[in-house]
Amino acid sequence: LLLLRDATQLEKTVIPRANPPKGEGPLGIQMSYIMESRAYPPWEAIPKGLSEYGRLLVATKDAIASLIGGEVPLRDAVAGPIGIAQLTGEVASMGLEPLIRLTVLISVCLAIVNLLPIPGLDGGRIVFVAIEGIRRGKRISPKREGLVHLIGFAMLLMLIVVVSYNDILRLIRGESLIP
Repeated sequence: LLLLRDATQLEKTVIPRANPPKGEGPLGIQMSYIMESRAYPPWEAIPKGLSEYGRLLVATKDAIASLIGGEVPLRDAVAGPIGIAQLTGEVASMGLEPLIRLTVLISVCLAIVNLLPIPGLDGGRIVFVAIEGIRRGKRISPKREGLVHLIGFAMLLMLIVVVSYNDILRLIRGESLIP
């Protein structure tokens, strides 16, 4: 039973195939994303844009939670600079609107990751400011704080190297980042 956009229902019986051709699922059905462009006046566009931005924030939070919870393998869910370049090329071939959406998604993801309490990022600095507030203005020694940020930054650089290695292997295997 399918519910179509105009609220009409379509009923169809499907029988799964035992050995579907390569690139096809057992039902021979491929899901696709249909984009629809509409122009709205500013008083409607701004709330709709903010709503979409909020939805994107929640989806990003859920994705990070599923990564931390181990529901999604890190290797399949994370792309570094090389993977982002590959994805950008793939999305750019779909048109301008998907490319703009990807740009927004990357910006939101970078903002959220930057605010995570990881030493070396802004979120790590916020943690030190919060600790200072809890200690009623008594600062942690700048030398110690600098060391913590240096270690965190070194770990981030190592993560970038590992993720980039995975991106290169994905490119060599000819795999796409778009499912």
